[in-house]
Amino acid sequence: MAAGFSSLDQRLSRDVRDLHNYLWDPSWHGSEKVLRANLLKGARALDVFLRAGGRLRKSAEGLAEPWSREHQGASLYELLDDTVGLTAATELVRKKRNREAAARVEAVAESTSIGVCSAAKCFEIVEEWESRKIDFQAYTRRLANVLQSKFMLQADQFRRLLNTVHDFGSNWDGSATPAEQTLAARTAVESTAWCIRRSLAFRTLLGEPQRVAEKDFEAVLDMIVRRL
Repeated sequence: MAAGFSSLDQRLSRDVRDLHNYLWDPSWHGSEKVLRANLLKGARALDVFLRAGGRLRKSAEGLAEPWSREHQGASLYELLDDTVGLTAATELVRKKRNREAAARVEAVAESTSIGVCSAAKCFEIVEEWESRKIDFQAYTRRLANVLQSKFMLQADQFRRLLNTVHDFGSNWDGSATPAEQTLAARTAVESTAWCIRRSLAFRTLLGEPQRVAEKDFEAVLDMIVRRL
């Protein structure tokens, strides 16, 4: 990855992990003021890197004011986790580090599926998967069944693409030609972006919308994918 982005990725990914712990780990101890400042600094830097015209920066700022665990923290986490993860993957594809790119978006896709499970009130499926009681394919099948029971369109397509990304990330075929590996990594990145976009629609229909304007989030995703 370009030296400038590599440093940004390391800092922002660290701060996003810290935000995750702040939101969901009761034992978290740290400075909320410093965490908030670091996240907004990272969002501004990523916005400039992507030439997003302020869309990402303004979205992050809107989610961080007022600042509290209860006020839109999960949406801020998802916005930054998704965008930095996808951007990092596009940089890795550019550097022909395709296996690493697939692994990076695998983590993003898994996180996206967890957010949908939470919105669909079926988090017990996540707990079963994370405790290894079921594999990823069984997990996504059960999630798709829940979504279909709630009349969500394209639930099975969502399942299939989640599985595709997971398979590329977990079972990379290093024997494929370099060109095939590049195509596989691009497919994983584009499939993850599709899953994020579809998750936004699911969550709105489920009554748990992302607290970012859908058109702005989608515009940023499109900017990232066009980097491939």
